[in-house]
Amino acid sequence: MAPVKPPHSTGALSEAQHAAQNARYREQRGYDYVFIGTGNAALSCAALLARAGHRVCMLEAHDVPGGYAQTFRYGGYAFCAQVHYVWGCGPGGSIHQLLDKLDLASEVTYEPYAADGYDHMATPDGKITKIPYGLANAADSVAKSYPHDRKALNDFFAIVGKLYDQMALLPPSFRWHDFVTAPFKLGALIKYRNKTLQQLFDECGLSRESRAVLCANAGDFMLPPERLSVLMYAALMGGYGTGAYYPTRHYEHHIMSLARCVTDAPGCDIYYENRVVDFVVEGGALREVVTADGKVFRADRAFVCNVDPQAAAQRIGMQHFPTSYREQLSYEYSDSALMVYLGVSGVDLAAHGFGRHNTWRVTQWDMNQTWREQNADNHAHPWLFISTPTMFTDDGTHAPPGAHIMELGTLVPYRVMRELKQRDPAAYKKRKRAIAEQLIDLVEEHHLPDLRKHIDLRLIGTPTTNEDFVSAPAGNAYGSSLTPENVNKRLGYETPIGKLFWCNATAGYPSFCGTAATGMELYMQLTGDRFVSQGSASLARERREELAWERWTAGSRVA
Repeated sequence: MAPVKPPHSTGALSEAQHAAQNARYREQRGYDYVFIGTGNAALSCAALLARAGHRVCMLEAHDVPGGYAQTFRYGGYAFCAQVHYVWGCGPGGSIHQLLDKLDLASEVTYEPYAADGYDHMATPDGKITKIPYGLANAADSVAKSYPHDRKALNDFFAIVGKLYDQMALLPPSFRWHDFVTAPFKLGALIKYRNKTLQQLFDECGLSRESRAVLCANAGDFMLPPERLSVLMYAALMGGYGTGAYYPTRHYEHHIMSLARCVTDAPGCDIYYENRVVDFVVEGGALREVVTADGKVFRADRAFVCNVDPQAAAQRIGMQHFPTSYREQLSYEYSDSALMVYLGVSGVDLAAHGFGRHNTWRVTQWDMNQTWREQNADNHAHPWLFISTPTMFTDDGTHAPPGAHIMELGTLVPYRVMRELKQRDPAAYKKRKRAIAEQLIDLVEEHHLPDLRKHIDLRLIGTPTTNEDFVSAPAGNAYGSSLTPENVNKRLGYETPIGKLFWCNATAGYPSFCGTAATGMELYMQLTGDRFVSQGSASLARERREELAWERWTAGSRVA
């Protein structure tokens, strides 16, 4: 029986590859660990386990690995689905430590964004403010645009830096009740753990202008400041403050290198187009999982679930989870974005201000209002994200010679897109095209006149696309939304079901660096091989890297 293909399958697996998978299955290999899903967290953990000599099996519903970090090809271009930049790639950073442990650090390399401005923030007054490496440098840069906020900015970044530093002190198995044992070391975390970014803005007395600059990248969090946990803001700003990076050979190379760590190891396999449809629980433990075409997989040591925990628990059966744990599984999902993937040619992007940075544009000062409007499907004043991945590296494998990739993004409500797609597919296509055209209008007005004349290829994805391709419930970008409530009740790796562990953006932490660190931490928990001394983010070492970047930006090598 041929396996059931996921929606919009690229057909990457040939009949011969299916036959080879089926032949492997008939060998009835035994596995120590069985993974459900091949997202970045799962791949990071599985690669480490395979390199350590464990027998690993990964089951993937799609025909390519990587989840949101997967790469898809169309018309001579190759696009990474959702990832644009990452931190933790310098010596001591989480990504670097992962690659070093896998003996891949010299093979899978990363390029830094411009040190004097990895993000460019465009505001309604026509100003563009650069966000450089180092939190103190960021405060200086925003103050140059808005001098009246100098003291407020110093206060704001001092608190953000303190939160970032204190998160570096958290032990790997930290839970919030541990605060009682460390009130002096973690005082800022205690004070701000239930607060939003908006509350910190208000506390510091920042003007509307500085607020707009500092939350123009709300798409990084998929929340407005009035709902975003200030801890998550500090983690991301502190992380990128250590250095923002893009992989030299694109994210496809990183993901496929991890996958090869699994498939090249003795006794290890990845089965593609094998969607898990049944979890068999007996005696309080997970005994086996079953795929859509009837394959049965067992694990001698543990099953690791990369699927969203809430969705997985519903498939397993909520009766297997205690009432108190069901409360933890009741989180709301994060919002998501409409993405426009463009292939462009015949234009010098550098001459129009594009380079080794991303651009964020806000079209009204109040991002909270913008968020409310866009979630109501009113896109009169959208925020806009612009990324040009082919300018971040000299590797020319992802676009035709002389051509470039440009990616645009903004918030769209999942519920509207899903309802339209189900009720009237033609209306759904018309609506997403209209929003895409509006984003292109903004680029032409402010950045690149006549962009449309240079577009060779245009593809549009919405939250329903995320749902179709990676089974992301509600098309979410980050699993559970990053509100203080959800951050404080975030799931751990262990579950009430024996032999079942979570490993994903909700049970760990979101972002490419966050999910990689999640996989690393679970590997260390499962094996006792604690190769990262400071826990899942190794933030103490990354802080030292930030100081190195600050010295660099003060010298002559500013990009």
